[in-house]
Amino acid sequence: MPKISLARILEPILLGCLANVLVSFIFNPHLVEFFFDEFIVACLLSVPITELNRYIDLWLEKKVSWTEHPLKRFATHLLLISFCLVAVLNTLGKAYMSFAEKGYFSFRELIIINIVTLCLAFLLTMIKWGIHFYSHWIRAETKAIVSEQIADELKRKLTQTASVVEVQKGTAKSKLEVQNIRIAKIELGIVRVFSDTGEGTIFNGSLSELNDQLPDYLFFQVSRDTILHREAIKSITSSTFGKIKLTIKEGDDTFTTSVSRPKAALFRKWYNSISA
Repeated sequence: MPKISLARILEPILLGCLANVLVSFIFNPHLVEFFFDEFIVACLLSVPITELNRYIDLWLEKKVSWTEHPLKRFATHLLLISFCLVAVLNTLGKAYMSFAEKGYFSFRELIIINIVTLCLAFLLTMIKWGIHFYSHWIRAETKAIVSEQIADELKRKLTQTASVVEVQKGTAKSKLEVQNIRIAKIELGIVRVFSDTGEGTIFNGSLSELNDQLPDYLFFQVSRDTILHREAIKSITSSTFGKIKLTIKEGDDTFTTSVSRPKAALFRKWYNSISA
């Protein structure tokens, strides 16, 4: 059984109550009287009006686009709801008055009832459209932010495809092939970069700046002061407290380092993906 939203229940109640209050006040502004049964009848008569309004909106959604023909969509909806409201309200209202044997409204009273109900239906429709457009705008803004973040990430990855990194040895600057870098680590506050031959150079920048220039699929920052190329990792073993112990090859020498527990899962995912 399809679920009925809370809005579909509240709309006819709101429309019926407001219409009954306004009509009662217009008919007799000096002595306004409210009767519970009149509110019930007004709400019940509002149900087919709000449901027709909903059906018209869904039908027009398939026929006329808001983005392509906004004026046509607006005018068509209001014309259809006006015609349907007048037909339904007067037909059902007359049937109720005949069944209840309460007599009939005068032509002036019928005009007032129709105008009040029509204006309130227009107002509720405008509110619904406002909520609809606002929610779509929020979703569009959210998608735009996500798209911008994705674009920034792609841009960052594209910049990582640079094949060389500028390093310094002594007073001479040179270009080091990214694929030849094996280890980058901070020693005495200086970022030292080691190639596959074990030769050490200096990167004039922070470790994070260097990391931004290195492709993620080849390099992983295992600690705050060390970045490793996948081929520099000789072996990995589980360590205590969820850590990972790494055996690193540096030229002809080897040394060990560890990946902290918070980074362990991310490291395993990276290592297993690049190993595969």
